[in-house]
Amino acid sequence: MNWQRIAWGILVATGLSSGLAQAQAQEAISLEEAYTLALKNSPQIKAQHYGTEFAQAQVSEAKYYWAPKFSLKSQFGPMPKVLDETQTENDIWSNFFDAWGFTTRNSLEMWMPLFTSMKVYHTHELAKIGLEVENLREQNEVLNVQFDVARAYYGLQLAVAAQDVIKEAGDYIARIEREYEKLMANNDPSVKVTDRYRIDIAKSNLYRVMAQIESSGQYAEQALGVHTQLPLPIVVQEMDFSADSVVLRDLPSVMEMARRYRGDLALLARAEEAADLQAKIQWLQWWPDLVLAAEVYYRFSNAVPKLTIDNFFIKDSYNGYGFGIGLMLRWNLDPVQQVFRVRQADAKAEQTRQRRLLATAGIELEVTKQYHETVQALKNVEITKVSRRSAKRFLTHELLQYEAGDGNVNDLISALTTFIEQRSIYLTVLHDFRVSLVRLQKAVGVPDVDMLIEGQFSETQDD
Repeated sequence: MNWQRIAWGILVATGLSSGLAQAQAQEAISLEEAYTLALKNSPQIKAQHYGTEFAQAQVSEAKYYWAPKFSLKSQFGPMPKVLDETQTENDIWSNFFDAWGFTTRNSLEMWMPLFTSMKVYHTHELAKIGLEVENLREQNEVLNVQFDVARAYYGLQLAVAAQDVIKEAGDYIARIEREYEKLMANNDPSVKVTDRYRIDIAKSNLYRVMAQIESSGQYAEQALGVHTQLPLPIVVQEMDFSADSVVLRDLPSVMEMARRYRGDLALLARAEEAADLQAKIQWLQWWPDLVLAAEVYYRFSNAVPKLTIDNFFIKDSYNGYGFGIGLMLRWNLDPVQQVFRVRQADAKAEQTRQRRLLATAGIELEVTKQYHETVQALKNVEITKVSRRSAKRFLTHELLQYEAGDGNVNDLISALTTFIEQRSIYLTVLHDFRVSLVRLQKAVGVPDVDMLIEGQFSETQDD
């Protein structure tokens, strides 16, 4: 029996397997409950949520740019003393080490923008685009997490169903062994000594497959637990999904939904808008800003005597206090640098525009490819369902023949191998279709997989 091929089909097709040692007393969670837990507990979604909060803070910062800005400056240091106003520089250097004092200067400055040539307005608009981008990324992360959860959940269901297949195979082998012992005891001529060897080999292969599935189960449970934060072991509902009544919407309808819901398309549109705003902001750097400025200052030095003359036109630079307010024009002029910065911003905007066109075409190709893969996966389910039924009839025929003494163990085990393989392949292609369907949901960007099908899923027990 090719039990290794059965195990490989079960394990490789999912990329995940289920844990088989699940506590029966634990209540099984549904896929919807797993989604809810993942949306609440997934570190991936939480990380993106903080990115959205960061963008919100940037929007608020740009909004309050008009608020007054304050700057407090304080300076203190030693200074050689000047004895009187008649001292010259040579006198000071001659008595440099004789007497020292100190000087301090303190000022509180305030400036408030009055007109910024539309720079602040466009910066605020750019920050709001950044917030929209983060919101869209958060929506995309939700879809990514839902896909990961669904893939792990379906993998767990598949492996539990695979356990039932292996158990059924064990029951058939035990039944064959009982019939063998019965025919051997009756000295039936159809029984050969090598039949015992074939039965033992089949049992060993079966145990080996069971061990492989059990050893890989912990990984699958951990994969689902990463997002849901559920304690191990995790129990999921049995696989009772049937694709018989599933009819996919046509490709034009699915493509139209992708243009409407696909988060990447909205992100690309916002990126192009942001690049245009960046170019406009760079161009506005050519223009000056009008600022309301004010200053309160206090200066004192015991190393320099106060000026005897103090009026509106002559101020003491070392002693005194005062207040000033007025309008100030701020104009940063660096023509060479500014010219090339504007060119760079314009080129960046055009580059973003072309990348958006290319990415839009790529997204449509991705949706088309995934749609056809989902259609093919659905066809595989229909084809395999027929071969599975034929394999079951084949096994039933060989088993009855063997029990009647007209068959042999080799043919019976071959029929059993074919039946188990077809059962396993059917479960695998059914799993592949479900994963392909949620992958199509992720590619289209719709919040619910039911939006991709006409009608509702039918839930029937796998026979």
